[in-house]
Amino acid sequence: MDRIYDEYYYKIYNWAIKKTRHKEDAEDLTNSVFLAIFEYFNKNINIEKVDNLIWKIAYNLWCVKAKTYIKEKNNTSYDETYEIGYNVEMLDKVIYREIIEDLDEIGLTDKEKKVFRMYYVNDLSIKEISKNMDTKEANIKYLLYSSRNKIKERYCG
Repeated sequence: MDRIYDEYYYKIYNWAIKKTRHKEDAEDLTNSVFLAIFEYFNKNINIEKVDNLIWKIAYNLWCVKAKTYIKEKNNTSYDETYEIGYNVEMLDKVIYREIIEDLDEIGLTDKEKKVFRMYYVNDLSIKEISKNMDTKEANIKYLLYSSRNKIKERYCG
């Protein structure tokens, strides 16, 4: 257990900082991840790929945190089995704003990045973006759709 903690603590903490953008939240997320990891290992289940298990646990706990944040922010209720990343309506702009710095690593085209930023950072409507870029609204919708799918593929497997 000590080896896993020593090997993964700073990796997970740095990842959590990127996700939460707050030191306290990152510490909470990191602690939750290790608690879940240790609980899982105490079940004495044979684990072939420890690295995959650790990052899956971290990702799942991040999704729970993000889902809770969206729920509190929007003061809405939805099915608790909902998976972050599979329903665009529930993926609030907050989640997309969290990954705005990672756009270059996701593989979005320059047009997708531009439209994505205009929509999620500048809060422009599809109609406003269409006028700004001198293109049809359908093209803007497609670029947003395409960028969302690439993001979901990257973060939600």
